[in-house]
Amino acid sequence: MLRYLDRLIEYVVGALVALTTIAICLNVFYRYVLGSGLVWADEVPGFLLVWIAFLGAYIAARDEGHIAFDMLIEAFPPFLKRSVQVIGDMAVIGFFVLLGVMSWQMIDRVGGRSIETLPISQGVFMSVLPIASALMVVALGSRLIQRWRKV
Repeated sequence: MLRYLDRLIEYVVGALVALTTIAICLNVFYRYVLGSGLVWADEVPGFLLVWIAFLGAYIAARDEGHIAFDMLIEAFPPFLKRSVQVIGDMAVIGFFVLLGVMSWQMIDRVGGRSIETLPISQGVFMSVLPIASALMVVALGSRLIQRWRKV
């Protein structure tokens, strides 16, 4: 089931990259060919980049593609190595739970305001924080389960 979720997130990230590219190309065309840029095409790609980064972080977490300084941990005996990795994963899970809760509260307070260039609420763009936090908890939780099965 997680493989389907991974593929879905990859397709969403691909679509967001395509939308960002289209918005930037349209803005360049309008600005340099037609003489007046699209105001929203400066702001929206920036928001989409945040979505791309956070969802991409989930994909990297599922593939264990994040940078890790594990030279010391690799020297540990297997049980101690896994124990340290589990503690680290649990700490990161705790961080993402806190991020998800705090971002949900932030969206509740200011998410109803519109962005400056379009009548779209900021909450639409901010919602990546709790979504990505939940996805990261899923990714790290599945890795945590795999680590304990190896012990």
